[in-house]
Amino acid sequence: MPAIPARTLDYPDIIVIQHESIFDPRVFGLPVEPIVEAFLSPKNGLFGSLNVDIFGGGSWQSEFSLLTGLSSASFGSNAYFLFKRGVGRFHNSLPNALTAIGYRTMLASSCRRSFLHYDEFYRSIGIDERIFTEDFHPPFDVGQFEATNSDALFLDAAFGAHMESMSGDAAPRFLYALTNFNHGPHNRRLVAPGRFERERAFAAASLPDAYYAEYYARLVETAVTWNRLKSELSTRFPSRPVLIVHYGDHQPVMTRRIEAKLKLPIDPRRQFRTFYAIETLNDCSDRLISGRGQDLDIAFLGTVALQQAGLPLDEIFATRASLIEHCGDAYFISSSERKRRFHRTLVDLGMIDVASASDVLQHRPVA
Repeated sequence: MPAIPARTLDYPDIIVIQHESIFDPRVFGLPVEPIVEAFLSPKNGLFGSLNVDIFGGGSWQSEFSLLTGLSSASFGSNAYFLFKRGVGRFHNSLPNALTAIGYRTMLASSCRRSFLHYDEFYRSIGIDERIFTEDFHPPFDVGQFEATNSDALFLDAAFGAHMESMSGDAAPRFLYALTNFNHGPHNRRLVAPGRFERERAFAAASLPDAYYAEYYARLVETAVTWNRLKSELSTRFPSRPVLIVHYGDHQPVMTRRIEAKLKLPIDPRRQFRTFYAIETLNDCSDRLISGRGQDLDIAFLGTVALQQAGLPLDEIFATRASLIEHCGDAYFISSSERKRRFHRTLVDLGMIDVASASDVLQHRPVA
């Protein structure tokens, strides 16, 4: 497809937050309170259901799909090792596309630098500045943080680093923040005693399960933190337009308990559904379509972010955008011949380096 020009000359800062193990309780028919509803489906934002490749773990596979526009499942048994075996092999990515139009790019990870080749992989796909938990400045304390992986602590530090980098520099920014607060197990109470007890009771009344109540209490803490940080960012930088994307990387294993307790009918795709939400700050809402959007596959979410930001799409992103309606909300299992040709073209153009024929993208449904 030919490249698509930008719809605006005022490029917004872009913040993408991957929320560990967060799903929308309403997928299971469970109610949520207004603070959670506003987080999952913001009133003036674009939101919907997100199809991911994984269940219960392997967050880096969702990160891979979001940033490369490829399904991690396409790599079969190699998908789990993409951050090791994929270093230097993927040359078309969301960070590279943004760098090409003047963005400065940053990763803020809730893990240490040594985790799973993160530093090497993110460098290889175009993230210029990579900050890990041992890099954050005081008052952030990595030891205290690792006791709970609190989003209140991590997001404070991540946004602090992001806002510090913007001071005195007008270049647009891309921040990719990876949280870890709602990681299982959910039989540990990580929310501070006395906090969000009313919300915990609300969840327990909806579903008498201590694991779910803990999940919901953590989710509320994340939503409250998010509201505060949005307000702070808008107050400190009122003249900088911002587009924010946040989404859940996968469901935690405890959702199997929810299905069993509610005696829900079998739905093989339910366990792969999380959420996405896109919103704006500082009066750039005119470029954003608001309301419930179409169900998306995570491989398309980076492209949709570029579209909603009004940014130009190169030939590869424009082609991927044209596949959204064609492939629907399950990119990997789509039998589309156009998708197959697109993948072959990426390999032929050298956008994906393959060491042997066995590493080439597969196009078979999930077994």
